[in-house]
Amino acid sequence: MTAGSATPTTVADYEIVEMLGEGNNGRFYRARPPARLGLSTEFVALKVFGERVSEQAYERGVRELRAFASVQSPYLVRIYDAVLEDRFAYAMEYLPLGSLESPTRPLRRDAVLDALEHAALAAHALHESGLAHGDITPGNVLLADDGGVITGKLADLGLARLLTPGNTLTGIGSAGSVEYMDPEMIGGARPSRRTEIWALGATIHKALSGTGLYGELPDDQPVLAIRKVLASAPTIHPDLAPDAAKLVGDCLAAGEARIGTAAEVAGRLAQISR
Repeated sequence: MTAGSATPTTVADYEIVEMLGEGNNGRFYRARPPARLGLSTEFVALKVFGERVSEQAYERGVRELRAFASVQSPYLVRIYDAVLEDRFAYAMEYLPLGSLESPTRPLRRDAVLDALEHAALAAHALHESGLAHGDITPGNVLLADDGGVITGKLADLGLARLLTPGNTLTGIGSAGSVEYMDPEMIGGARPSRRTEIWALGATIHKALSGTGLYGELPDDQPVLAIRKVLASAPTIHPDLAPDAAKLVGDCLAAGEARIGTAAEVAGRLAQISR
């Protein structure tokens, strides 16, 4: 799959309805699922990775998806299926309200805070199961309507490091994701509870302030974005409310000063003034 290529009509035995957008390492489509899955839902979101992968990489990805799907949390998207045909793809629940990065309708501040809290709880559930998400960003905090109340669901598990482990830039993803990465990860550290606390802090900052910790980064030039991140310190926006700014700072703190668990991040979000 190449940038600008036409939207396919099918992927494996999924009927493609429309392209939803491009994320790290692939594209998202709204699709009709095959009858073999026995789903009652009309549509699923199908992520199709842009690079070819080996059978061994496919098996690694399936194992990770199964582990993700086994974690019990109402704030993790449901995973339905994984297929390898021309490309690796997996199907998850379709949430038409979009994400914190691109909501389909304006969100009140309390709804944003709730979605962030839910994402932190989802991350904590993964961590307690021995898993790391690997790509926590506002674009991966999807929005669901639960009886008129907006909830957040953490989606798009960062599989690139498993599917193409030798490709550093692919593992990092797009320039847009760099600002949500603990600089330790850019230096080679693996995703962990600690690095994901940092990612949650960066995600909270962007969702509440509308700006990144490093200002504007070049969208289509990951190497330049990495250089800027490594050459500068993250800066908390001065207009961020004091309690939110303190939370972000504690998520980014060095050493033992950093918040210890995503559950604590969720608790602090619940206490922030609405």
